[in-house]
Amino acid sequence: MDEKLRKLSKDELLKLSNEKSRQITRNSILGALVLLAAEKPFEKITVTEIVDRAGVSRTAFYRNFKSKTDVVKELDNLIVKLVDEFFDDKADEDKSRASLFDLFTFLKENKKYCDVLLNSKLISYEILCGKTYVDKKINTYGAYDYYDVVAVEIALKKVIIEWCKNGMAEPPEKMADYCVSFARKILINRP
Repeated sequence: MDEKLRKLSKDELLKLSNEKSRQITRNSILGALVLLAAEKPFEKITVTEIVDRAGVSRTAFYRNFKSKTDVVKELDNLIVKLVDEFFDDKADEDKSRASLFDLFTFLKENKKYCDVLLNSKLISYEILCGKTYVDKKINTYGAYDYYDVVAVEIALKKVIIEWCKNGMAEPPEKMADYCVSFARKILINRP
Protein backbone atom coordinates (compact mmCIF):
# COMPACT_ATOMS: atom_id res chain seq x y z
CA MET A 1 0.00 0.00 0.00
CA ASP A 2 1.21 3.49 -0.82
CA GLU A 3 2.79 5.37 2.12
CA LYS A 4 0.38 8.30 1.71
CA LEU A 5 -2.63 6.00 1.94
CA ARG A 6 -1.28 4.42 5.14
CA LYS A 7 -1.13 7.82 6.80
CA LEU A 8 -4.75 8.67 5.96
CA SER A 9 -7.32 8.11 8.67
CA LYS A 10 -10.41 6.00 8.09
CA ASP A 11 -12.51 9.18 7.85
CA GLU A 12 -10.16 10.63 5.24
CA LEU A 13 -10.29 7.40 3.21
CA LEU A 14 -14.08 7.36 3.43
CA LYS A 15 -14.22 10.97 2.28
CA LEU A 16 -11.98 10.16 -0.70
CA SER A 17 -14.17 7.18 -1.51
CA ASN A 18 -17.34 9.30 -1.27
CA GLU A 19 -15.86 12.01 -3.50
CA LYS A 20 -14.89 9.41 -6.08
CA SER A 21 -18.33 7.84 -5.90
CA ARG A 22 -19.99 11.24 -6.25
CA GLN A 23 -17.90 12.03 -9.34
CA ILE A 24 -18.75 8.66 -10.90
CA THR A 25 -22.44 9.35 -10.28
CA ARG A 26 -22.20 12.86 -11.77
CA ASN A 27 -20.33 11.56 -14.82
CA SER A 28 -22.94 8.80 -15.30
CA ILE A 29 -25.72 11.40 -15.22
CA LEU A 30 -23.87 13.67 -17.65
CA GLY A 31 -23.26 10.76 -20.01
CA ALA A 32 -26.87 9.63 -19.79
CA LEU A 33 -28.12 13.08 -20.73
CA VAL A 34 -25.75 13.19 -23.71
CA LEU A 35 -27.01 9.81 -24.93
CA LEU A 36 -30.65 10.75 -24.46
CA ALA A 37 -30.17 14.09 -26.20
CA ALA A 38 -28.98 12.19 -29.27
CA GLU A 39 -32.37 10.43 -29.31
CA LYS A 40 -34.82 13.25 -28.59
CA PRO A 41 -35.09 16.97 -27.86
CA PHE A 42 -33.85 18.19 -24.48
CA GLU A 43 -37.26 19.44 -23.36
CA LYS A 44 -38.76 15.95 -23.82
CA ILE A 45 -36.13 14.22 -21.68
CA THR A 46 -37.29 13.41 -18.15
CA VAL A 47 -35.30 12.95 -14.98
CA THR A 48 -36.67 9.41 -14.81
CA GLU A 49 -35.14 8.65 -18.22
CA ILE A 50 -31.83 10.19 -17.14
CA VAL A 51 -31.57 8.12 -13.94
CA ASP A 52 -32.65 4.94 -15.72
CA ARG A 53 -30.00 5.44 -18.41
CA ALA A 54 -27.35 6.45 -15.85
CA GLY A 55 -28.13 3.50 -13.59
CA VAL A 56 -28.52 5.72 -10.53
CA SER A 57 -31.39 6.44 -8.19
CA ARG A 58 -33.54 9.58 -8.24
CA THR A 59 -32.11 10.35 -4.81
CA ALA A 60 -28.57 10.20 -6.22
CA PHE A 61 -29.65 12.48 -9.07
CA TYR A 62 -31.13 15.07 -6.70
CA ARG A 63 -28.12 14.86 -4.37
CA ASN A 64 -26.02 16.04 -7.29
CA PHE A 65 -28.34 18.23 -9.36
CA LYS A 66 -31.49 20.25 -8.75
CA SER A 67 -32.85 19.62 -12.25
CA LYS A 68 -31.90 18.45 -15.72
CA THR A 69 -31.07 22.09 -16.45
CA ASP A 70 -28.37 21.90 -13.77
CA VAL A 71 -26.86 18.94 -15.61
CA VAL A 72 -26.59 21.10 -18.72
CA LYS A 73 -25.04 23.89 -16.65
CA GLU A 74 -22.37 21.41 -15.53
CA LEU A 75 -21.49 20.78 -19.17
CA ASP A 76 -21.49 24.52 -19.79
CA ASN A 77 -19.13 25.08 -16.85
CA LEU A 78 -16.49 22.96 -18.58
CA ILE A 79 -16.50 25.38 -21.51
CA VAL A 80 -16.52 28.46 -19.30
CA LYS A 81 -13.55 27.11 -17.33
CA LEU A 82 -11.54 26.71 -20.52
CA VAL A 83 -12.46 30.23 -21.69
CA ASP A 84 -11.32 31.55 -18.31
CA GLU A 85 -7.96 29.84 -18.81
CA PHE A 86 -7.53 31.85 -22.01
CA PHE A 87 -7.98 35.09 -20.09
CA ASP A 88 -5.68 33.92 -17.30
CA ASP A 89 -2.99 33.45 -19.96
CA LYS A 90 -3.75 36.59 -22.03
CA ALA A 91 -0.45 38.25 -21.13
CA ASP A 92 1.40 35.38 -22.81
CA GLU A 93 0.23 34.94 -26.41
CA ASP A 94 1.66 31.41 -26.72
CA LYS A 95 -0.18 30.30 -23.56
CA SER A 96 -3.36 32.04 -24.77
CA ARG A 97 -3.18 30.23 -28.10
CA ALA A 98 -2.52 26.94 -26.28
CA SER A 99 -5.53 27.52 -23.98
CA LEU A 100 -7.78 28.22 -26.95
CA PHE A 101 -6.39 25.27 -28.90
CA ASP A 102 -7.18 23.08 -25.86
CA LEU A 103 -10.69 24.54 -25.73
CA PHE A 104 -11.47 23.97 -29.41
CA THR A 105 -9.90 20.49 -29.30
CA PHE A 106 -11.95 19.61 -26.20
CA LEU A 107 -15.13 20.79 -27.92
CA LYS A 108 -14.39 18.87 -31.11
CA GLU A 109 -13.55 15.70 -29.18
CA ASN A 110 -16.73 16.10 -27.12
CA LYS A 111 -19.09 17.14 -29.87
CA LYS A 112 -21.95 15.22 -28.25
CA TYR A 113 -21.70 17.49 -25.18
CA CYS A 114 -21.82 20.54 -27.43
CA ASP A 115 -24.86 19.15 -29.21
CA VAL A 116 -26.63 18.70 -25.86
CA LEU A 117 -25.85 22.29 -24.92
CA LEU A 118 -27.01 23.61 -28.28
CA ASN A 119 -30.16 21.48 -28.34
CA SER A 120 -31.06 22.47 -24.78
CA LYS A 121 -31.22 26.08 -25.95
CA LEU A 122 -29.39 26.98 -22.74
CA ILE A 123 -25.94 27.40 -24.24
CA SER A 124 -26.44 30.91 -25.54
CA TYR A 125 -27.94 32.14 -22.32
CA GLU A 126 -25.55 30.42 -19.94
CA ILE A 127 -22.36 31.11 -21.86
CA LEU A 128 -23.20 34.63 -22.99
CA CYS A 129 -25.11 35.82 -19.92
CA GLY A 130 -23.54 33.83 -17.13
CA LYS A 131 -20.90 35.17 -14.79
CA THR A 132 -18.09 36.59 -16.89
CA TYR A 133 -14.39 36.28 -16.39
CA VAL A 134 -14.09 39.98 -15.63
CA ASP A 135 -16.80 39.69 -12.98
CA LYS A 136 -14.59 37.14 -11.25
CA LYS A 137 -11.48 39.34 -11.59
CA ILE A 138 -13.22 42.71 -11.19
CA ASN A 139 -10.51 44.35 -9.11
CA THR A 140 -7.77 43.75 -11.69
CA TYR A 141 -9.27 45.92 -14.43
CA GLY A 142 -9.81 49.62 -14.81
CA ALA A 143 -13.04 50.85 -16.45
CA TYR A 144 -11.45 51.10 -19.90
CA ASP A 145 -9.87 47.65 -19.73
CA TYR A 146 -13.05 46.20 -18.24
CA TYR A 147 -15.18 46.88 -21.32
CA ASP A 148 -12.44 45.77 -23.69
CA VAL A 149 -12.15 42.42 -21.91
CA VAL A 150 -15.96 42.04 -21.73
CA ALA A 151 -16.18 42.68 -25.49
CA VAL A 152 -13.49 40.12 -26.28
CA GLU A 153 -14.94 37.56 -23.88
CA ILE A 154 -18.47 37.80 -25.30
CA ALA A 155 -17.12 37.79 -28.87
CA LEU A 156 -15.02 34.67 -28.17
CA LYS A 157 -17.97 32.91 -26.58
CA LYS A 158 -20.16 33.79 -29.58
CA VAL A 159 -17.45 32.48 -31.95
CA ILE A 160 -17.42 29.22 -29.96
CA ILE A 161 -21.22 28.90 -30.20
CA GLU A 162 -21.27 29.61 -33.94
CA TRP A 163 -18.37 27.21 -34.59
CA CYS A 164 -20.29 24.47 -32.76
CA LYS A 165 -23.54 25.28 -34.60
CA ASN A 166 -21.75 25.21 -37.97
CA GLY A 167 -20.39 21.70 -37.45
CA MET A 168 -16.86 22.52 -36.27
CA ALA A 169 -15.53 22.44 -39.82
CA GLU A 170 -12.45 24.57 -39.15
CA PRO A 171 -9.60 22.85 -37.28
CA PRO A 172 -8.90 23.83 -33.65
CA GLU A 173 -5.52 25.34 -34.63
CA LYS A 174 -7.16 27.74 -37.07
CA MET A 175 -9.85 28.74 -34.55
CA ALA A 176 -7.25 29.35 -31.83
CA ASP A 177 -5.18 31.51 -34.20
CA TYR A 178 -8.24 33.49 -35.27
CA CYS A 179 -9.35 34.15 -31.70
CA VAL A 180 -5.89 35.21 -30.52
CA SER A 181 -5.60 37.54 -33.52
CA PHE A 182 -9.02 39.04 -32.79
CA ALA A 183 -8.29 39.47 -29.08
CA ARG A 184 -4.92 41.08 -29.87
CA LYS A 185 -6.63 43.69 -32.08
CA ILE A 186 -8.94 44.72 -29.24
CA LEU A 187 -6.71 44.32 -26.19
CA ILE A 188 -3.31 45.31 -27.54
CA ASN A 189 -3.77 47.44 -30.66
CA ARG A 190 -6.18 49.93 -29.13
CA PRO A 191 -5.84 53.71 -29.22
